[in-house]
Amino acid sequence: MTSESRLFSRTDSEERTDDQVMLESIISPRIAFRSVAHSAMRSYPGPTTRAGMTDSDAGPSLGRQLIRPVAYFVASRVTVFLAALGATWIAPQLRLIRVLGTSWDGAWYEKIAQHGYPHGLYQEGLGSRWAFFPAFPAAERAVVEITRVSYADAAVALAFVFGLAAAVAIWLAVREVFGRTVADRTVLLFVFFPASYVLSMGYTEGLFLAAAGLCLFALARRYWMTAALSAGLASLTRNFGVILMVCVAVAGLAALRKRWEGRILGALVLTPLPFAGWLLYSWRMTGTPVAFITAEKFWPDGRFIGFLSPVASAAHLLTGLHAFHDGQAVLATAALVFIYIGSALLLRAKLEGVSIPTPWWIFTALAVLGAMSPASPTSVLRYSLAAFPLLAALAWKIRPSWEGLVVAPMAMAQGVLLVVVLVGSLHPNSSIIWP
Repeated sequence: MTSESRLFSRTDSEERTDDQVMLESIISPRIAFRSVAHSAMRSYPGPTTRAGMTDSDAGPSLGRQLIRPVAYFVASRVTVFLAALGATWIAPQLRLIRVLGTSWDGAWYEKIAQHGYPHGLYQEGLGSRWAFFPAFPAAERAVVEITRVSYADAAVALAFVFGLAAAVAIWLAVREVFGRTVADRTVLLFVFFPASYVLSMGYTEGLFLAAAGLCLFALARRYWMTAALSAGLASLTRNFGVILMVCVAVAGLAALRKRWEGRILGALVLTPLPFAGWLLYSWRMTGTPVAFITAEKFWPDGRFIGFLSPVASAAHLLTGLHAFHDGQAVLATAALVFIYIGSALLLRAKLEGVSIPTPWWIFTALAVLGAMSPASPTSVLRYSLAAFPLLAALAWKIRPSWEGLVVAPMAMAQGVLLVVVLVGSLHPNSSIIWP
């Protein structure tokens, strides 16, 4: 075991390999007993349940533990596929792979993958390529170059791979805080979340959440280089991917105050380099390092209104039942309710003794602000998917007998939203709901 794999509570003097423990047990059972007892006291025992028991991660191998979250993701994609088939029954002219891979934001990523970014900032139809970050289109271009498939096929394939990676990464991160049972349930809620149909589209959610989950997991285990690389990847994926950079910086500086280590300092230096490179490239091509912010002015709804979009939507629904005909307001209000309940439960988990790391609070707070930032209400629900610690808090509180009652409506909502989006893609300029 290397020093990279120590938990936050471990020190160098406490680290020993499995071979050393085995040798001690052969030499002296008393020494072995003391070793095991000491190890149990300093290892993270998992969250305490209502009955006072602990949800230990000991038991099956990691591969066997991952069977459940992987199965949940595959089952959710089957549900999405069936909903997509339903959309083709309504609109037989739909070309599913093409629509899933290159509609809405996917069309911009396809254009970047094909042609790169333009010199200068200017209006390109109803927007600008500079509003989108390079990680996903770079992966799309690489798949096309290697396999010679179409860009739509590459986008859909990447969506599946990144979505599966996100489910696994989120499971790993949640397991460190809440234990394996809650981690399983969190992934179940995540893959059937109403907006999770985007995990099957040419969007960045899967890639960003895979990087975010891996980063928080790595910080919990003090895998500093892994955390730095994950945060760097997230910063090249979407505009508020920089929140992972903040998480690494806060955790790293706190660790350096306790002990000076070169690998921690190296992670602090490495983390911002990818984003800095992106800013320099943008500056060279457009004359401004924040081209991704300036480009928002080319969208009709690209203005920033101060995190008030979901609040305004909720206020609109309070005007009467007629307001519920506004699908955008309903989705934004649903996101606001989810954020409120999830935040309250996460705080309650903290008060009831669950040790929630500081990077979790930072990531959740900034992810919530990111979710509330779009001027367009229809994007709020999709953006709120990034705040997966709120899903973990819900999973922590949900009883096993409630799983079906909670997941079934979410799955139905996800399918209905996908059908609306797919059919709406035939008339994108008149559609009122989009991903």
